Amino acid sequence: MKYNINKKIHAEFSVFEENKLPARTYFIPFSRENAFEKTDYKNERYNSDRVTVLSGEWDFLYYEKLSEIPNTLDTDNTSFDKLNVPSTWQRNGYDQIAYINTRYPFPKKPPHIPEDVAVGIYRKSVALKKSYRQIISFLGVAGAFTLYVNSKYVGYSEGSHNTAEFDITDFLIDGENEILVVNYKWCNGTYLECQDMFRENGIFRDVYIINQEEKHIDDFLFRPSKNADGTYDLKIKIDGNFDDVDIYCDLFTTNESNTIIKNLKVNEWTAETPNLYEVTIKIKDVEAIRTYIGFKDIKIDGEVFLFNEKPIKMLGVNHHDTHMTKGYAVSLDDLELDIKLMKEYNCNSVRTSHYPPDPVFLTMCDMYGLYVVDEADIETHGFYAVPHSTYNPNRLSNDITWASHYLDRVQRMYERDKNHPSITMWSLGNESGGYKCQDVCYDFLKKANPEIPVHYEGVNRSKRWAYDVVSRMYATQDLMRKIRKGTAGNKYKGKPFFQCEYAHAMGNGPGGLEEYMELFYSSKQFMGGCIWEWADHGVYDENARYKWTYGGDHNEPIHDGNFCVDGLFYPDRKPSSGALEMKVCYRPIRAQYIGSNTFELKNTRCFKDSSDIEISYEIIDNGSVAASGKIKSVIAPQTRKKI
Repeated sequence: MKYNINKKIHAEFSVFEENKLPARTYFIPFSRENAFEKTDYKNERYNSDRVTVLSGEWDFLYYEKLSEIPNTLDTDNTSFDKLNVPSTWQRNGYDQIAYINTRYPFPKKPPHIPEDVAVGIYRKSVALKKSYRQIISFLGVAGAFTLYVNSKYVGYSEGSHNTAEFDITDFLIDGENEILVVNYKWCNGTYLECQDMFRENGIFRDVYIINQEEKHIDDFLFRPSKNADGTYDLKIKIDGNFDDVDIYCDLFTTNESNTIIKNLKVNEWTAETPNLYEVTIKIKDVEAIRTYIGFKDIKIDGEVFLFNEKPIKMLGVNHHDTHMTKGYAVSLDDLELDIKLMKEYNCNSVRTSHYPPDPVFLTMCDMYGLYVVDEADIETHGFYAVPHSTYNPNRLSNDITWASHYLDRVQRMYERDKNHPSITMWSLGNESGGYKCQDVCYDFLKKANPEIPVHYEGVNRSKRWAYDVVSRMYATQDLMRKIRKGTAGNKYKGKPFFQCEYAHAMGNGPGGLEEYMELFYSSKQFMGGCIWEWADHGVYDENARYKWTYGGDHNEPIHDGNFCVDGLFYPDRKPSSGALEMKVCYRPIRAQYIGSNTFELKNTRCFKDSSDIEISYEIIDNGSVAASGKIKSVIAPQTRKKI
């Protein structure tokens, strides 16, 4: 087949998407209810009879320069390599792998990018039977891409970590179909993706085709709100093409596609008590969907952040998608391992630095219990960086011509993730200054989802200063003491205080964690924070001297050395001493000796007593164990008990 490759669209500032479907909730449809009963939420996309997963081996071409691609690419007479999807080019020997912290990989002349960017071309042949409607879904493509089907242009997408969906019904035939993806290394949108990580490219998350019948569900919303008597109302809105729909849950049943269920008595969702209710949405004899809902109530009372009426502390970490051999292409098993370790090491929160994760990661947070700060795929950190002559942290964020680019990324994050009970705050991105483009995004979120607070640290470098909470990075303990005393200045008053990054786990760090814990617990204004960061970004190389490599070990011309080796866990997820320190400092039961052979134990949790925790003690006198045993007493949440 012959393709006329578009060599300009990625550099056209006015175009950041073309023919892409509107954003919607992530879900996997089945043809009938008993089909999804045979699989779990983690594997739904692989086992649905309505989904054709395209992950696996693809044909691949790498061009170092866009200009090298023929004006008309004849795939029938082109020799392709093979590449696995999901993966990135750089982890397969194409292009230059490079770790860069704050810099752009090209000269800063927004919105212009180098003319001759590198390109990866993917081809997949797939046998399909045409259905009423067929949608192709890309969960993550680093860089920008154009999509072609059977030699015809379908559309264009930017936003590496946002889902991109296209209706390809009219492009398909019964039988063998050829799908072609042209993946541009850089685009205008690359200016919004200057994150601290190895810079990689490729189709790094799953790709699949959804086969819809004439009657089908397109989107849904479950929005709980708490009443004064402690019951909940639940707003339900189902969008799609159907005559009637049945919705089943342990709490209710209804056949109304747009309704409010009143006065539900529920077990609330928290990170300590992740109570979920399974919901089935059915179009009789046509389609069935399984999803999960949780009931929570978030309010800000002056300087206090309340989750289900309790002033929670977010004892969190920052989590990148990183794997020692696969880079961005982490599997769902990899993600679940990280979440299990977070729970084992006493974390109750995670910030998805610095982009939305695979949507199933959020379902895992719902299931296991983690408060989530869901972050938009926006960072312009290169404008903070040297040389000083280009230092201008507000450069893009105060240029309103970029507002639609910003809003697209925030809106797509919200629409995809809006139903997850674990979402505790939305984040407008990271280290991009502010405030004009962020104001547009903030206004959208507050209209779409007024119940969820909005955090964004970078705005404190502008006159806006803060959104719903005051967000800072690496605030010193002295500053926190001044905030607590009210002497840090008026800008720190009146809102909760959150540290999206507060301790750096590089080398023998993080240090001072226990002092931070004491401060977090000393004031209701302090929400807690997230340690930077979860795991080292080292690249495994069996031939390297130390097995894991970092910036500069791959002959890359631009890099930031070992600054990516700053995790609580090593690349293979073995804990560092920093992880062990965090586990102790994040412990839910804290003990203090108060004299006269008496200790005071405090349960720091807000919603759960200590009955699930075995409390053992050992008293050491001058190096020898003087006494030991177990304490059987149960400590109620947020209470103290003398032993």
